[in-house]
Amino acid sequence: MAFLRRPALVYLRYSTSATYTPFLTSTSRRTFTSLLRPATLSSTTAAPFARPTLPSVTAFATPLLQSSAPITPCSSSSSSLLSLTQARGHRRKTYNPSHLVRKRRFGFLARLRSKTGRNILKRRKETGRKHLTH
Repeated sequence: MAFLRRPALVYLRYSTSATYTPFLTSTSRRTFTSLLRPATLSSTTAAPFARPTLPSVTAFATPLLQSSAPITPCSSSSSSLLSLTQARGHRRKTYNPSHLVRKRRFGFLARLRSKTGRNILKRRKETGRKHLTH
């Protein structure tokens, strides 16, 4: 009968795995599009682990057929995080000189990073320039 008995460690492992439930926060369950929309206070306090409720399919059917506009608004006021990511790569509208920006865009290390930049450095060395870059 000794071969039918299991060690106590196996029972402990089964009992802990049966009662163990992983802790999931509400942010890990939210989708990317729901992160773009600001969460309402009442929905997060009432059920913090519930999935966000979505409108029915028929509510989306008619507007999608009528226009090709995106479902989520792309305005910068919808989320401060979204507006920060959109404003990073914009062009400068006015002449606002900055030595750091000039070094970052046209400096020696920036020229080394790209293939065209290396070609510029090679061409300037061949012509005998004293200063290759800014």
